[in-house]
Amino acid sequence: MKDTRQRILGAATEAFAELGYTAASVREICGRVGASPNAINYHFGSKEQLYREIVEGFASEQLELATRLLSVPPRSGDDFAVRLELFFTELLRTYLENRDTIRILYREFEHLVPHGTDGVVGQLTKVNETISTFVRQGIERCIVADDVDADVVAGLLLDRVANQARFTDAHTTFFGVSTLDEEYQSHWVQATLRIVLHGICGSERPAA
Repeated sequence: MKDTRQRILGAATEAFAELGYTAASVREICGRVGASPNAINYHFGSKEQLYREIVEGFASEQLELATRLLSVPPRSGDDFAVRLELFFTELLRTYLENRDTIRILYREFEHLVPHGTDGVVGQLTKVNETISTFVRQGIERCIVADDVDADVVAGLLLDRVANQARFTDAHTTFFGVSTLDEEYQSHWVQATLRIVLHGICGSERPAA
């Protein structure tokens, strides 16, 4: 029974990503795993509940990660950098493991918005706020420059991770690299955070 439930979750994630919520029928989802159409109601209550379990589970995983690593104010510059790297590394892996769910979120955003703060949009907003708060705490402790916009930093990091996960195939085709490769994952995280933490111009800004 547990195996059937997991197989339905996997098939539904693929179907919602490929077809969208409306077009991915109960019959289509169950047909992919050879289950009875009644299996969705039995295991999840409804197609809507199945859908919400997929996207909200992904959002909950991100929020747990942000809370675990970023909810306590940074004690020093090293502590700030280390925790941000740990968070960014684990977040990237989470996104790479849930590429179909990301496709769902991008194509189905309007379907998710009505759930407000109780749904996936509310949880993802809290992830963004947790990152922003961590950066502001860095500003307050003189770890981060006082003219940095914490919300822009949070958005930049989240956008970078999402795009890496969304376009893995394109990156391989056009650039010959992929964040699916663990060695490149580490390089990509460190290179991105090096820019975020230190900029690209070194200690001196170029002449205007």
